[in-house]
Amino acid sequence: MANAVKDCQRFDKATYSPSSAGKIFIDHSGEMFDFSKDCVVHNGLDTVRQLYDGMMNPVVLSSIETAYLAGYGCQVELGGFSWVVSSGGKSGYRYTLRNQNLGLVLLVSSSFTEKDFQGAHLKIQASPSFLLARSIEDVQCDMDHFAASIFFEGFGYSGVALHICMDVQGWALPADLDSRITTRARRIIRHSGVQGLDFEYNDVAVVYGRGQSFTFGQQSSLQFAAYNKTKAITDKGEQELWVPVWEQSGIYDDSLPVIRLEARFHHSVINQFANGSGIEAFCLLDLKEHLTGLWAYALNNFRLDDTRTYINPAWQYFRDDVVFYHEVKKDIDYKRMYVNPDAQGKPTERAIKICFGHLTSIFRRNAFTLKQAFECLQKSGLWENLIELYRNKGKGVADIYHDLFKGLMKHPVDSDTPYTPWIDFYEAFPVSF
Repeated sequence: MANAVKDCQRFDKATYSPSSAGKIFIDHSGEMFDFSKDCVVHNGLDTVRQLYDGMMNPVVLSSIETAYLAGYGCQVELGGFSWVVSSGGKSGYRYTLRNQNLGLVLLVSSSFTEKDFQGAHLKIQASPSFLLARSIEDVQCDMDHFAASIFFEGFGYSGVALHICMDVQGWALPADLDSRITTRARRIIRHSGVQGLDFEYNDVAVVYGRGQSFTFGQQSSLQFAAYNKTKAITDKGEQELWVPVWEQSGIYDDSLPVIRLEARFHHSVINQFANGSGIEAFCLLDLKEHLTGLWAYALNNFRLDDTRTYINPAWQYFRDDVVFYHEVKKDIDYKRMYVNPDAQGKPTERAIKICFGHLTSIFRRNAFTLKQAFECLQKSGLWENLIELYRNKGKGVADIYHDLFKGLMKHPVDSDTPYTPWIDFYEAFPVSF
């Protein structure tokens, strides 16, 4: 994180007495800034990427594959809606399902896992048009609805990534923001007059559009962007989406440009916050009460300073006074825990679960009885990791055995003889559940 600097002094406008909640800011030079009149026309979520883990429904997968093989523009029915099916490209998934009316993209069937194995087979990308029309609870509920339509029996959350944004008027984006902002990004690349680029640089600050847009950091970590949103929506033809949103604030002035500040959290960064701050962070709903804290962290990590000693007053106001759904939780110190060298090489919870699922599928395909499968699992090299994983969740060996049985029953086997591992359940492991 950037080195600590001093905050500006704050005063109550009515009494001009010092106040931590005052809207009068005095900067390092003694100049006064009045933020009693709101200048924020919108703040909230701009993008959500929810990751799911589970066993894909073979019937649904078959229908997606059929539509894909039928050619460009072919559709599939899923969760009560029609989706255009195309290749997953370089996304790490085999198929892409789009519904422009909903504003959702479903990336289906992980390229790194066999189709009929349990794994991270779904990523749902929610756009602003989807998010703006729903509460966080509704967003999660609707995404889960489509996940349930894809997976065979239940699913789990394996991570979430999100973009948090704030739109402001009456504040000018400094043309030299790249040289004034305090950040870890060491390289600076300038692209004058360039539009519509996807930046893949690691650990950089990117400036393009003649100082109208700045991007700091890398996509696979915590990234921060500041740009002229009015120009962006004009270039993309999104006026009908965003202008009504800004007008709802009651202070929008169509003669002034709207400047957007946006913090982009990769799912790996969210996991670091979960480990470092002691919070649950597997899905969007888990983060509802923490968005304000994450926003404050981002604006302190990418910070506009007036001097080496003092923060810019507007930046301080944006960091400390803008609320996302919930006030910042004072009892939580939002910090990231990185993997230390001693922990490297130790399998993650997700890796253990995926391996367990793969082994179960192999046992099922070889028509192992429950007793045989359990004995092989104990000798597989995964056993100690499973024991530790289940123990950390307050579970035991009986729960592993029961989950193994459920997994064996999930996987279809091409055989005329019905597969019934239940017949030796008590013989193999006589434990009451």
